[in-house]
Amino acid sequence: MNAGKRSIAINLKMSEGRELFHRLVRSSHVVIEGFRPGVARKLGIDYETLKNINDKIVYCSINGYGENGPYSGLPNHDINTVGVAGLLDPDLFDDGVPKPLTVQVADVGSALLCVIGVLNLLLRGVGGRVEVSMMEAALLFNTLNMAMTYEGSEPSLTGKYPFYNVYRCRDGYITVGAIEDKFWQGLCRALGREDLIGRQFDKGAVDELSREFSKYTVAEALKLLWSHDVPAAPVNSIKSLGKDLQLIARGFNGRDFLNPLLINGARPGRQGRAPRLGENTVEILMEIGLSRDEIDKLAERGVIIK
Repeated sequence: MNAGKRSIAINLKMSEGRELFHRLVRSSHVVIEGFRPGVARKLGIDYETLKNINDKIVYCSINGYGENGPYSGLPNHDINTVGVAGLLDPDLFDDGVPKPLTVQVADVGSALLCVIGVLNLLLRGVGGRVEVSMMEAALLFNTLNMAMTYEGSEPSLTGKYPFYNVYRCRDGYITVGAIEDKFWQGLCRALGREDLIGRQFDKGAVDELSREFSKYTVAEALKLLWSHDVPAAPVNSIKSLGKDLQLIARGFNGRDFLNPLLINGARPGRQGRAPRLGENTVEILMEIGLSRDEIDKLAERGVIIK
């Protein structure tokens, strides 16, 4: 996940370490920190301090719950923030029992929002501070469920209804997303179950479709559904991703990170491997004017790791 980065390890609890950090900031464009609120200030690397060193610095803080409120100083991980944001609402689960999400929505979501905020300032050529909380990033992903709930209806894209669900075939699973009327009708016709057309929001129809799909292999079911223009796809295991023909066609090889961005028809270049902690400390410090002897002495005193 750190492919293509360089790693410098500095002890910010030491005055010499903070001085090194400040020297790096003078020639930097962006600082991103992920400490609990208040920690950066204690370490002397908060925005107010750094903007006096480089007034064009773009500074982004990513934290758990935001910088104010009763939860602001609490430790947290993704599961905690998505829970607060309502993504684990028992009513969203078919059996009424909340379960951990299998992906890190708040972690990834807050990172993407960080990029948006940072680019906003960079593109305007001004310095400033961006704050992103993981809790609020998770809340963003819950927008549709919240809107439906506030309007007095039950969130419908949760796997409780037949038109948006995962179904088991003889040799695996498929996903079905027949939300619009035309897709739902196509699904029913594909399976020879026109009698279900009026039951799109009937939870009991899930069992009906489950029995139908159990008659087919994944390949058979998908061929049938695709021939009727129904949104459907296979459920891949992580180990089998490298065998999916669509992923292969898009450049995924089952080993390297696939950059999801295409810019002018090309993906940004290969990132390289992830560095070990402090692997590039020496070269980075030499770039800002330190001698090898100075660097060795800093390492001996525990100011840096090289």
